[in-house]
Amino acid sequence: MVKQTVLERAKERYAEARDATREQDARIREDLRFSNPAAPEQWDDDAQKARKGRPMLVLDRTNQFIAQVVNDARQNKPSIQVLPVDSKADKDVAQQLNGIIRHIEYTSRAGIAYDTAIELSARVGLGWLCVVPRVVRPETNEQEIIIQREHDPLAIRLDPNSVEPDGSDAMWGFREATLTTRAFEAAWPKAQKADWDSEGWFGEDSVRVAEYFEVVETKENRIVTVDESGGRLVQTEDEYWDTARARGVASPVSSTFTATKRSVKWYKLTGAEVLEETDFPSQWVPLIPVLGHEMWVDGKRYLCGMVRRLMDGQRFHNYEMSALTEVLMSQPKAPFIMSERAFDGHEDEWQALNSGNPVALTYNDIDEQGQPIASPIRLSPPMFPAAYAQGAQLGVAAMEASVGMYKSNLGQQSNAVSGRAKLADQREGDTANFHYVDNLRRSMEHMGRIIVAMIPPIMDTPRQAKILGEDGEQTEIDINPEMPEAVAKQNGKLIAINPGVGAYDVRVKVGPSYTSMRTEASQRLVELSQGNPALGAALAPLLVKLNDMPEAEKIAKVAIALLPPNVQKVYADEDSTDIPDAVKAQLDQQEQQMQAMAQAMDQAGAIIKDLQAQLEAKNDDVKDEAKLAMAEIKAAQADLERRAVQLDSARTELEQAKRIASLELQLEAEKIKEAGSQEPQAAPKEDSGEMVQAAIDKMAESILGNMTTRTLERTNSALAELHGATAGVFEGLQDVADMVAAPRDIAVRRGADGLAEGATSTMTLPVRE
Repeated sequence: MVKQTVLERAKERYAEARDATREQDARIREDLRFSNPAAPEQWDDDAQKARKGRPMLVLDRTNQFIAQVVNDARQNKPSIQVLPVDSKADKDVAQQLNGIIRHIEYTSRAGIAYDTAIELSARVGLGWLCVVPRVVRPETNEQEIIIQREHDPLAIRLDPNSVEPDGSDAMWGFREATLTTRAFEAAWPKAQKADWDSEGWFGEDSVRVAEYFEVVETKENRIVTVDESGGRLVQTEDEYWDTARARGVASPVSSTFTATKRSVKWYKLTGAEVLEETDFPSQWVPLIPVLGHEMWVDGKRYLCGMVRRLMDGQRFHNYEMSALTEVLMSQPKAPFIMSERAFDGHEDEWQALNSGNPVALTYNDIDEQGQPIASPIRLSPPMFPAAYAQGAQLGVAAMEASVGMYKSNLGQQSNAVSGRAKLADQREGDTANFHYVDNLRRSMEHMGRIIVAMIPPIMDTPRQAKILGEDGEQTEIDINPEMPEAVAKQNGKLIAINPGVGAYDVRVKVGPSYTSMRTEASQRLVELSQGNPALGAALAPLLVKLNDMPEAEKIAKVAIALLPPNVQKVYADEDSTDIPDAVKAQLDQQEQQMQAMAQAMDQAGAIIKDLQAQLEAKNDDVKDEAKLAMAEIKAAQADLERRAVQLDSARTELEQAKRIASLELQLEAEKIKEAGSQEPQAAPKEDSGEMVQAAIDKMAESILGNMTTRTLERTNSALAELHGATAGVFEGLQDVADMVAAPRDIAVRRGADGLAEGATSTMTLPVRE
């Protein structure tokens, strides 16, 4: 029941597409017949009836214009390049995908498909590219991707609602193929052979089969959460609840939305049943149009190529050349006028004049009576019909103007004199028709997106994929769909990729072929080598490989062997066998030494970091000691201030004691005087007052000296203690400063294998007097 529904829907859509392009199909058929190189049909029915029995020449010039565009595209091959577009994608994976696509192009002989597509787009305005998987190992269902050629522009019908030039918005499409009855029965022995519709896909000895591609869109609820790092995570409902069960808790929901998921169904149909049904591994219909001129009028698309624009000029040229031929055919050749008697007996010789090249012609110069006969006289040839020739040239000029390609573009002599002017004329012609190449580039970009989308589901098991470089060298890369990351590396070398991780886009560059670039590169290398023998010797292996000479690989090996090891290293890769074993061993030894040196440098770096850490720790100790010394200095200063206060107090006491002693002495002197006045008068002694004063002074000096000596002793003792404390502190600070500024020698200790095992740091302190 489901298959019947698919069949009915397919018939309805096919009829819709056929009706939408019916007029376009008629124009394409006319253009194909008109420009058919083998049998061009350039005279319509009315013209053939009017000129029945008259010359109708077909001097086809349309294909030289088409060949110019197609061959220019062949010399400037478009190349597909894959680009990473999100954070999970990796540029190394993109480079490997480039190589995989080149290998797909090589195994598919995609160049034929590209040439056919651009030829049809230039001829009739519509060519096609097609990408499908092909089973290479039926026992394991292992498949590969191939790019197929489509030689019939009317064998593919696309969704008429598609408006994009590359067909990326098409929701369905058909691709028809005609099989012989025997081939059809061998592929589907139980299938029925039935007409598709009134126009029919079924012939007497053949069966027409259709591949039907249909996009299926389904709605899915998506849940947006915020992970622990603050990142936005989008999951389906099943993924959300699976994560919740695994974690034991459901993450808070930030938002929800409805997403559209696209898939493609692939059917093979006859007019009676569905032969095969499968899922196509992409989200796009793999039928890619390659357009020529495109114009939309009243909602309808009009396409044309170069033939439609060359058609009237070609017909004019054919008509004028046919008329010219007809005039020339009706004109007689220039005859001779002569007497019948002069011709008598020489009929055969004169009759063979127009079919041969006789050295001389004889005639009768006298008659039977001996009378002279006039010599034959040839009349002037008929006039050439120049008007028809000029009309034919006007037709050619109209053709050139219609497509913007003139004599210089077709290799004919032009008015341009200098080489620069000729190149400018040629570029103008290329520019006028560059849209054909650019349209092919657009279609190949969409084809590349389809291939990139097909690679993960096709290569869904671990395998080795073939990689083809731009220079044609073939390598391999491991495909591991089970890896969580896009790439896996070992010792910096890429060992596996997972093309299913991350998103990638495609761009197509148009440029010279690798052969042309190789020739140009060879010329540039020769120019660089001139005047620099060393550089010329180093580039010699490259020049040999670029020039495609016999035994190029062996010559390149010999040239590499003669180069210095450092230059040989440039040419060598990790798995190369181009270098002799002795040189490779030398390079390996140098590499081991470099690795040992690198390891020693790493160890030395670790030691230096350790010493720096020790120095920083020592600096911290110095800072602590300095802080302690400053604290001691401040304490000593406080003690010194306290001792100074004590000294001032002692001086004050000394002054007070001195005054007291002076008062006591005065009191004692008064007492002595009173006692002397009470005793009997005696004879006065000389200098008694001076003696008393001397005694008082002596007593005062004794008292003051004793007090001053004690105070000074205490003060000197405090000063000595303060000097000792400050001297010790400043000496410690000087030692620390000498340690920080002292030079260091680091000696690395090595083992028997030459590898570093440790290091010793030696400090040289200055000699202090």
